[in-house]
Amino acid sequence: MLVFAVHTSYQFEAFCPDGLCPGWSFLLKGETPAEANKFEINFLCDRDDRIAFHFKPCFTESDIICNYFMANNWGKEERCSNFPFGLKEPFQIEIYSDNEYFYVYVDDTKIMQYKHRVEDLKNITKVQVVNDVNISSLEITKKHYY
Repeated sequence: MLVFAVHTSYQFEAFCPDGLCPGWSFLLKGETPAEANKFEINFLCDRDDRIAFHFKPCFTESDIICNYFMANNWGKEERCSNFPFGLKEPFQIEIYSDNEYFYVYVDDTKIMQYKHRVEDLKNITKVQVVNDVNISSLEITKKHYY
């Protein structure tokens, strides 16, 4: 596994040239600061500007917004009103991918699934975490999938 952190203006960014989907698990443990508005987890295609999966909990709306970005346009937002996050509370997010969906678990409870918008999943080679989140640990591991 060739995953490494890159120190940029992002809080975290990792690159895996062989692709992060399907079968990879992204596990983030963290906590939001008291003044948090939002944070984002993005799964990106490294050869262009596509965002295959954009996951954004918004504290001001108590909503999770999911989307994708292709051909210089955002897709139609999908919202999840199941909002399991609290300010200054620790959490664990796992995002797992099979051939059809991203599955999102918060504290071991499935909160949503998001259909893939990128056809060739091997092009999803970067993951980044940005904005209002304090990361305590992060793991990217290959899982067996069916």
